[in-house]
Amino acid sequence: MDLSLALAQGFHNAPRLYGDTTVRKPIRINGYKSGLRAAGEEFGYGIYDGWTGLVKHPYHGAKKDGALGFVKGVGKGVGGFLLKDLAALFGPFGYAMKGIHKELVKDKQATNFIRQARRIQGQQDLIALDAGGKEEAIRTVCQGWHIIIDVRTDFEEIKHHGIRGRIAFHKERKYWRKHGAFENVEQANRALEAKRDGEDFDEVFGRQMWELKKAEGPRKSTMNRKQRKAHSSTAGAGQDVGDSKIDGVLAGGHTGTDIGDKAAIDTQGDDQASGHH
Repeated sequence: MDLSLALAQGFHNAPRLYGDTTVRKPIRINGYKSGLRAAGEEFGYGIYDGWTGLVKHPYHGAKKDGALGFVKGVGKGVGGFLLKDLAALFGPFGYAMKGIHKELVKDKQATNFIRQARRIQGQQDLIALDAGGKEEAIRTVCQGWHIIIDVRTDFEEIKHHGIRGRIAFHKERKYWRKHGAFENVEQANRALEAKRDGEDFDEVFGRQMWELKKAEGPRKSTMNRKQRKAHSSTAGAGQDVGDSKIDGVLAGGHTGTDIGDKAAIDTQGDDQASGHH
């Protein structure tokens, strides 16, 4: 199981190394159902993406970078054809066995205890609230659940159209995840309203995406040009003084101890001269 799973995951993710952005995100396996689902999708989509990549990568490469992009696209298509088909070959057995293993050890995992502890904590927090606070908390939770159910219903409707529906479902889910619509209930509600109103997610979440990209980018220095120039000059002058002192000591062939002894001798000579006077 471990060997076949490692081979499947390795071949699945290998196209990312040469810039293939069509690699699908694997399903999180937490039981036999999700394991069988992951096995089926790895087999089906592995073969599908491998064959379609032979056409899609050269086309998009030529559209973007001309002849050079076409050549790169051919390389990506051939590489994806080999690697994705190998992932489809090793994936079903590995993912299915992992799902069965997860199902067998599910009762021994700490996830159930963590969930139970969170339920108890939520109940205690609810009891500690007054009547108004309880009503507001219940209303907020119910509203959030209604939003989650509405989102799930919309996605389930997309899936009920055969293979095309499942492909459209994955594209739609990737589109939502790209714009941060799954971050919290408020974001999901905004995305749901935008979809029903026919609005573009880039416009609805444009400000948020700009802030996220800005936060991920390098930070701008708070010092202006004059301050940076003064700081560089001060640092350079301090470095020159330090270097000159070190060069003087090295040129005189003295160590730190010799300099200390010389200072002590000079001080003793001054004291003796003062005594003579």
